[in-house]
Amino acid sequence: MNPILPVVGTFTVLTLLWLFFRPPFGKNVVRLNTDQRVVALTYDDGPNPPYTDHLLDVLAKHDVKATFFMIGNRIERHPDTVNRVIAEGHQIGNHTYSHPLLGFLPPPYVQREIERTDDLLQQFNITNEVVFRAPMLTRFLPVAWVLAKGNRTHISCNVWSWDWTKQNPDKITETVLKKTSPGSIIVLHDGKAENKEADRSGTIEATDKIITALKRDGYQFVRLSDCLAVRVISD
Repeated sequence: MNPILPVVGTFTVLTLLWLFFRPPFGKNVVRLNTDQRVVALTYDDGPNPPYTDHLLDVLAKHDVKATFFMIGNRIERHPDTVNRVIAEGHQIGNHTYSHPLLGFLPPPYVQREIERTDDLLQQFNITNEVVFRAPMLTRFLPVAWVLAKGNRTHISCNVWSWDWTKQNPDKITETVLKKTSPGSIIVLHDGKAENKEADRSGTIEATDKIITALKRDGYQFVRLSDCLAVRVISD
């Protein structure tokens, strides 16, 4: 057997895996393009009343705007909460219709998941751009291909709160503050992926603490639509 063949085969497999998990095309925003003390709070997997509403109360208390990446089947169940998010000046994002592990699905399914939620959001009076984030940030080849075909950007992050694994507000706060720097996009969760009712009281309390601490450090908070110039990285 030619000893070169296993090397070539291994290289080919590794290249294909790299292309799948880190497609070298499409736009992927991981942080805001600024060195100023500006950050974006983002919330995934809602709307999820009453917790989304309690979170909106905290944001209003601090006069802070955020971006909410919503799941389509939860938008259908809680349109009043969606309307409140919009009315209070926050930005809405598309987080697919049913929150599947999108990166492992065929492109037609990926496109349908995105378009179905886009269609739902058209029923609301949304003036900001509807940004998109894949569940679990799986911008793998099928997702990147569909988004690139539609000239659409994927919104990732550089600060994970890990609040879907724990609801200890002090731990969530510590995790976020330790990783936050100028331009950070922070991911928290006001809902739960499996479309079940989720207690997010820890996230709400942590949000209060995070905003208080970052404001004390001189940070300002923006919606993604407020920062038109973003650092675009093709992974």
